[in-house]
Amino acid sequence: MDLSEIKKIHFIGIGGIGISAVARVLNSQGKTVSGSDATESEITEQLAKEGIDIKIGHSGKNVAEDADLVVYSVAVPDDNCERREAEKLKIKIITYPELLGLLMQDKFGIGVSGTNGKTTTTAMLGKIFVDAELDPTVILGSKADYLGGNSRVGEGKYFIFESDEYRRAFDNYNPKMAINTYIGEDHLDYYKNGREIKKAFRKYLEKVPKDGILIINNDDSNSSSACAKCRARIVTYGLENQSDFMAKCVHVSNGRQYFDVFEYGDFRENFYINIPGKFNVYDALSAIAGARQFSIRWEVIKKSLAGFNGAWRRFEKLGKIGKTLIITDYAHTPDAIAKNIEATKEFFPSQKVLIVFQPHQFARTKSLFNEFVASFSSADEAIISDIYYVEGREKPEDFDVNSVVLAEEAKNLGANVVYGGSLRETEKLIRTKMSNFDVVLIMGAGNIYDVAKNLTKK
Repeated sequence: MDLSEIKKIHFIGIGGIGISAVARVLNSQGKTVSGSDATESEITEQLAKEGIDIKIGHSGKNVAEDADLVVYSVAVPDDNCERREAEKLKIKIITYPELLGLLMQDKFGIGVSGTNGKTTTTAMLGKIFVDAELDPTVILGSKADYLGGNSRVGEGKYFIFESDEYRRAFDNYNPKMAINTYIGEDHLDYYKNGREIKKAFRKYLEKVPKDGILIINNDDSNSSSACAKCRARIVTYGLENQSDFMAKCVHVSNGRQYFDVFEYGDFRENFYINIPGKFNVYDALSAIAGARQFSIRWEVIKKSLAGFNGAWRRFEKLGKIGKTLIITDYAHTPDAIAKNIEATKEFFPSQKVLIVFQPHQFARTKSLFNEFVASFSSADEAIISDIYYVEGREKPEDFDVNSVVLAEEAKNLGANVVYGGSLRETEKLIRTKMSNFDVVLIMGAGNIYDVAKNLTKK
């Protein structure tokens, strides 16, 4: 498909963070863009302000007869009325990942993949390229202040994007450089098991051409084994195993993480970042390794990361209520929950932290139930709200799991966990407790973010 010939595009599920970024890019290129979503959100409101015709609720009438292309989120089911209307009108229909693959065809694609860490790494790398005046295009699965949203259209040849594994979306991409952060279990409503996830990553990474580059987390055995037969030049990074790029002497001081960076055994610079957690040091190191492949100067990289304020819903500090700081994070896997609790306690030593979590999707909660139960072990106190129902991705056989049992089982393991109920009830419970805490960390990939915003609303 020649996108230059496409003038009018309709997006189904435009409120999704990735698909909305592409819609913004095409709108900025002068295409006539419209879109629909089941619910209104911060994202749909922003798109409407930018001149995109947004409809809330799905209807066949939302699809214009003269549309050249209809793009849908992979979460949109086959029987969606707008998809059926597009088929009836014989309009070309493709998925968001297919469109993203087309967008980068004439660019030097730099894809960031991984179960965790891809958003922050993409945001960091994009900022470094912007600060190095390489004028990249960036597609982010979140928002960042330097982007003014979740995307950026650049005139340069570099196309930096998140390469998502859900439903093998990354099979649609052919990056020249791939950064892989970590491979763990997730999306088990689609993948059968961890072995199938690793196989999907391996197939994707093996697509990077012989003259391409792979940036691999050398401390993650799954990532290392996934590129065993890859043709591209491999560059490794790590904190523990000997790697091409290493971070050493990692420590926290005054709300910053400091670390020394070594390139092929030689000390280069002492860095700091303003976000907590060793996992964010890994993300910074992967972005550093990626940037150095293009000879970006050390002083540019250091200054860029020092000015990185994080991404939307990634340890985002929303404000204080009295003495209590409200932080929100997108963490929705057991590993991410445990690491964020640890990171928060590390950044705020000797302070009491209240953890609030909204499980995201019944299938994920059920398939990783024991891991979720164990993830709250180090929390001072935790509240677990009802499970967020993910439209188009739930199955009735998974509804035998709930947050009441999740909280009870965590309590049985010795964790200080209570069931919070609905979001409204959870918010009330937070308000009764938060004066006893210095920090409230609210985690989840669903609409729990609304609670965090309500708490800090003036």
